[in-house]
Amino acid sequence: MTRIFFYWDEDAFVGLEASEHSGCGEEGTDVVCAAVSALLHALLLGLSDVAKEKEARTVWDPESVLIKAFWPREKAETLSLLTETIALSLKEIASGYPGHVSISEVQL
Repeated sequence: MTRIFFYWDEDAFVGLEASEHSGCGEEGTDVVCAAVSALLHALLLGLSDVAKEKEARTVWDPESVLIKAFWPREKAETLSLLTETIALSLKEIASGYPGHVSISEVQL
């Protein structure tokens, strides 16, 4: 199951972490894994290449199936169009595939 954690600093969305395969299909043909991966890569590209957010900390480790992205609290509102769209999209996937994607909200 893909496990996703959304991190909040009070009311500010400040990061996320995703790990593990969804197990919805064989590796290379798993559409749930592909959808989650595409959204997470869009987030990483959006932070670095579109928003040019130099203070964002990101990790992408395909070996351990881990993606992390954190951005400064003071940038949360500026980045919200990107970050909250990705979060909402991930929630939609989780609601459609509850046995394959879980989302937890963590207050820092």
